[in-house]
Amino acid sequence: MMKLLKSKVLFLFGIVALLWGIEVADTLSNHLLDNYGALQPRSQIGLAQIFSAPFLHGGWGHLIGNTLALIPLGALMLVQRAFLPVMLISIVVGGLGTWAFSTGPALGFSGVLFGFMGFLLARGIYTRKPLAIAISLITFSYFSSVAWAGLIPHSGISWAGHFWGFVGGVVAAKQLKAPRRDDI
Repeated sequence: MMKLLKSKVLFLFGIVALLWGIEVADTLSNHLLDNYGALQPRSQIGLAQIFSAPFLHGGWGHLIGNTLALIPLGALMLVQRAFLPVMLISIVVGGLGTWAFSTGPALGFSGVLFGFMGFLLARGIYTRKPLAIAISLITFSYFSSVAWAGLIPHSGISWAGHFWGFVGGVVAAKQLKAPRRDDI
């Protein structure tokens, strides 16, 4: 049990270290990664940037904000045994929605974080398992104000990335709803 917990903690902090390492590289390169990796809506290159944009951030403040949300949401996702599939579904659905509907370049892990929120909220509804319902309620009570604020259009914030990431999380909850025998 402790070995499993340790591996999950190491995995989560490995993702955090990856995001921070990329921001260090971006800063040292005078933000070349942001310039070439941010998702450009409705462009051919933008389709490839769907997979780079989530790992880039518009500065240290942006990364710190996403890190502070990633740690509790990531821990809840690891409890649900769904971190990687939901991350990938949120990147694809969120990225395609952002590519189609955003009005400007988009980057940051917040679309994935909104995907995690969407998944955690919808998971309890789809599985009807007591722990999943409890996690849905915890997610709602802790993150509902953040979710609503992030879905309202603001200058310089990709509400489309947040919205479509959230949709990706709900899609993931629907697709991954059949729990294994040992799942919660």
